[in-house]
Amino acid sequence: MSFTRAHRRPVVTVLTIAAALALAGCSGGAGASTPAPTETVTTTATPTSSPTPTGPDLADPASWIVSFTGLGPIEVGAPIEGTASFMTAFTVATQEACPWVTAYAADGLPSVWLPDPQSTGVVNQIVLQAWGGPASAVVAASPTTAEGVGVGSTLEELRAAYPALTEQQGKYAVFYAVTDDAGHWINFSVTDDLVDGIVVRDEAKIDSEYCG
Repeated sequence: MSFTRAHRRPVVTVLTIAAALALAGCSGGAGASTPAPTETVTTTATPTSSPTPTGPDLADPASWIVSFTGLGPIEVGAPIEGTASFMTAFTVATQEACPWVTAYAADGLPSVWLPDPQSTGVVNQIVLQAWGGPASAVVAASPTTAEGVGVGSTLEELRAAYPALTEQQGKYAVFYAVTDDAGHWINFSVTDDLVDGIVVRDEAKIDSEYCG
């Protein structure tokens, strides 16, 4: 009788340990697992650059282009009244004897005249000229055409830049003109083999005088 009891106790103990292990396995199963942490992705917006301003530099008339339809910010056909806001590098130099000419001048720069003898209020021609001094004095600061011709350029440079240049007879002197074949002209007056005036208008013509 004592032999039988001595061998039953270990069996009960083993069964008890097995049951405990089974319960521990259930408690650590998939249903009780901790979810994996999610990864947070942070994006940074790329700043957009501001558009680069386009158009003539109003403070640097020497960089302006003389075209078949205008000079820098001034266009043939535009209102004359609005041109003052573009001419920040110049002062108004209109003469009392010539109220029909809106004139802009500055030291070291060619002057810009907008004659309007018919009082239309519209830019019908743009005159760029060496006013009150020699063309050679303003050549470095003169606006030029796309081909590089400005006040102070030589006649040789003018002819080389424009193979289709025509010679025109004015009232008192010969001048030179080139067209874009669309009714627009750039006219050049030449004195002592230097370009001393450029006139942009819709005809091959340089007026004999603007104030008189």
